[in-house]
Amino acid sequence: LLARDTMHQNMWLAAIEQLKQDGLEDMPVPDAFTDSKEFTKEFSYTYLDFSPGQDAAEGRWASGPTPDGKGEFTYDHSPRAHAPEPVLAPGDPRLYGTNPGMARGVANKVKSKLT
Repeated sequence: LLARDTMHQNMWLAAIEQLKQDGLEDMPVPDAFTDSKEFTKEFSYTYLDFSPGQDAAEGRWASGPTPDGKGEFTYDHSPRAHAPEPVLAPGDPRLYGTNPGMARGVANKVKSKLT
């Protein structure tokens, strides 16, 4: 798992480099926001458990001091939505590896050939 984590970190770093090359370097990242805007008490240190059972409550991530020294972990076995589902604008087409319209068209052609 550590090797996979290394791979994922490197994939994200490579993706960020590519986005910068594509002119999208002004994308917001956590360092771009001040801690004062973070819902620290509600979310920053709360483990939201969506799994059946409560085994996750036994983990180090569910109680006790946080590694950053800024808070205490808490555990929530019954998380709920805190806002309505957002209505998002379409993403910048430069973020897609494949044009979604083109992929849909290819899928429809394949489907028509099969039926």
